[in-house]
Amino acid sequence: MDFFGRAICHQIDERSLHVSGKALSVCARDTGIYIGIFSTLIYLHLVKSKTPVTIPTVKMSFFLLVFMVPLVVDGLGSYSHLFESTNTRRLVTGICFGSVLPYFVYPVVKGESLEQTSQPVVKNFSNLILPMLFSLCLGLLIYWGILPYSIINGLLVLIIIIWFSLCASILFSSVRFLILKWTLSVFSSLIFLTFLSLLHELVIS
Repeated sequence: MDFFGRAICHQIDERSLHVSGKALSVCARDTGIYIGIFSTLIYLHLVKSKTPVTIPTVKMSFFLLVFMVPLVVDGLGSYSHLFESTNTRRLVTGICFGSVLPYFVYPVVKGESLEQTSQPVVKNFSNLILPMLFSLCLGLLIYWGILPYSIINGLLVLIIIIWFSLCASILFSSVRFLILKWTLSVFSSLIFLTFLSLLHELVIS
């Protein structure tokens, strides 16, 4: 699990959440990002899977982008040593950032963005609030170490693989045979993550 975590994360110990005395495979910020992605994807799959949806409206898109600003500010400020961030702040800003990403990717993956009958994936604020609340609740469970380490860590790595597979599936949108499409998507994401992890290991060594 640390191998795939290393593909997208620096894995600095003091910037990672610890459960049962062990650091998770990704840092606090990435933990928040993928918790947010997971929560919104679950919500969209349960609520929007049978509804043709398109990407958010321009107005809503700008509103969603506001949720991404805290992570950018916190990350830039921390890396430029303007101020010192905390794992709590990293987790929360990561959740805000990750929660909005699926609203732009999910409609594209479904391939319905150009259909005239499609409706914006965000119709009301409940489409934003519910997954955000679920993300925060899950974040608290992880932050307090209530869930076992193996479950939390395994879930995070699984979400990483699923997210990259979803993004890779866009490249195979012309493939009509679903089993082949998703096999190619998962295989491509695993190859890409493996390459990134090996590259990371090479650089730090």
